[in-house]
Amino acid sequence: MSSSQIKKSLLLALPVAMLAGCALQTPPKGEDLRQQTVPSLEGRAGWANPTSGDAVADGWLAAFDDAELQRLVREAIAHNGDLRLAEARVQQAQALVAIARSGLLPSAGVKGRAGNSETQILSIGASWEVDLWGRIRAESRSAESQYAATQDDYLWAQRVIAATTAKAWFSLIRYTVLEDRLRQSATIQEELVRIVGQRVTIGIAPETDLLEARNTLHAQRDGIEKTALARSQAAQALELLLGRYPAGDIATAPTLPAMPPAPNASLPANVVERRPDLTAAAHRVAAAFDMRQSAEAARLPRISISAAVTGIRSDVFLLNQAGSPVKGLNGAFFAPIFMGGELKARVDYYTAEQKAALIAYGNSALRALGEVETGLRAESGYAERTRQLRERVNERRVLVQREETRVTIGASDTRSLQQQRQTLVAAEMDLVNVEADHLDQRVALLLALGGDWRPETTATATATATATGTGTGTGT
Repeated sequence: MSSSQIKKSLLLALPVAMLAGCALQTPPKGEDLRQQTVPSLEGRAGWANPTSGDAVADGWLAAFDDAELQRLVREAIAHNGDLRLAEARVQQAQALVAIARSGLLPSAGVKGRAGNSETQILSIGASWEVDLWGRIRAESRSAESQYAATQDDYLWAQRVIAATTAKAWFSLIRYTVLEDRLRQSATIQEELVRIVGQRVTIGIAPETDLLEARNTLHAQRDGIEKTALARSQAAQALELLLGRYPAGDIATAPTLPAMPPAPNASLPANVVERRPDLTAAAHRVAAAFDMRQSAEAARLPRISISAAVTGIRSDVFLLNQAGSPVKGLNGAFFAPIFMGGELKARVDYYTAEQKAALIAYGNSALRALGEVETGLRAESGYAERTRQLRERVNERRVLVQREETRVTIGASDTRSLQQQRQTLVAAEMDLVNVEADHLDQRVALLLALGGDWRPETTATATATATATGTGTGTGT
């Protein structure tokens, strides 16, 4: 068979080879992925710590009914440096998708040579590798999965920033309120020191009582300084989240927001499917799966076709007689035989990469489920502690009122009244701490359940914009 016949046979066989190309296998998804990575989740119809309340939904931030908090979260989403970095990662991944897809299309180019030489050449050519075994398609699909993972990373980063901003806001309010209560307590203690001093002067109390009262006042003043420092640090942490200069002078609210109704945790499997950090991990499993397919396909023969039109101008007699332009259509075949073990090592690498991605997904899913269970268990405990402390504060207020009446009618002295006031302030501080802890825990639970801080319509629109590469990171 002549070389021209071989060329024709090869070119005629290319369409057949394209049609007979290997179809890509589908990576594990949904239930199959969970069965492989989180077998303990199979058959789980509910949580170990049940809850009742409103269904988990987007827009949980509005449930706290704090307009300033909502404004701060929007500011953090717009200016936080970590989010801007995550957005840049999305843009990088989007570009990698375009790079990977370009391998599926023919490439064309122009080259030429001109100058003082005897021959000038201009050639226009195109080439295309037939993706017979799916190597390029697998790489393209892997890039798309990586892109989807970075999009979900970005969405998850937004939710984490929103939750962290809310916690920072609650922390700032907590320390502001505690500092105010400590100053009230110190004022009361100063009055007690004065009263005890009078009692020592007239000889109805020992000197040790005055020393004890002064020691308590010193401890309270030290507590004021510590709390003031904590408040300043909380303000700086919040300012950093907002992308502001950390001057520690951000304004705060006088009281903590009211606790919204408890959410419903739905089903464990729904949480796994709902959280962007877990869907990102699932996309990375798919990306590693496809890269392994691509590595396996790289061990098989490659076929490509190329065409070119070349124009030649030359003073050389033989080249002038050859005619111009010169046209050509070629097919190329390459089968790797020995490459020092590189191709097998690539398969081994991406096989291990896929295994690592599966393990990482399973670990992340278990941590997420653990976060929900921890939050559900804490909810009942904080709710009961808050109820008891509120009763304690209310009872203390009643005792203070009665003691004030006794002092008015001369049945008691002011020292006893100041002591009752001190006890009331201490109870109020305990309540503030528990309420702030409960708010932090509630935000952590809402984040763990996978709810978005924005309303559902806004969250859907932002997710769509991110998916199309038009997100700006403002989140507004």
